[in-house]
Amino acid sequence: MPYKYKYTQTWFLNSELRQRILKFMDVTKKHTILEIGCFEGLSSVFFADNLLEHPESTLTCVDPFMIIPNNDHSQFLQANEEMNFDYNISHCKHTNKITVIKKISDDFFSNNTDQFSFIYIDGCHEPEYIMRDMENGFKILAVGGIMWMDDYLGGRDGKIKETMDSFLKKYKGQYIIIHNKYQLGISKLKKKKNQYKQNK
Repeated sequence: MPYKYKYTQTWFLNSELRQRILKFMDVTKKHTILEIGCFEGLSSVFFADNLLEHPESTLTCVDPFMIIPNNDHSQFLQANEEMNFDYNISHCKHTNKITVIKKISDDFFSNNTDQFSFIYIDGCHEPEYIMRDMENGFKILAVGGIMWMDDYLGGRDGKIKETMDSFLKKYKGQYIIIHNKYQLGISKLKKKKNQYKQNK
């Protein structure tokens, strides 16, 4: 990661997504990227620096930058993360292709009309939020697109994995798993005609 960025936590620098995503995405093609949960923006600038080469590629960053009840990362939220995020995305490559929405993901999804080819979910780690982010994200994920979740094996009680596994079970047959370690990555398949009937 270039020295010009400001950050206090290095989680993303060692993430599986950062190490593997370029194996799944052609950087010369158009990508519409949605990021749920940005923290200090290290993932955001990685996407901007590496995946937005196509003239029509875009990145949408969604994060309320606030402490919410029972947030398991609340000890890291000291207001500087928002300043670091603003600084980092203003100094990255393709900063003009980034849209920042400082709202909770529920509010974003309720008003969104766009479709995305890549979605990174690293928002609130409470089960109900995880399930809503995954379900709302999957609805607007393009066929063939990738949805990548952080912390699949995170947490001390296994609830994050349990929640994501519930999603996988519910939507079985509509995706393929492309990565399954600490993080989870899936690619959306085209629905068969009988699946539309079953999901009504």
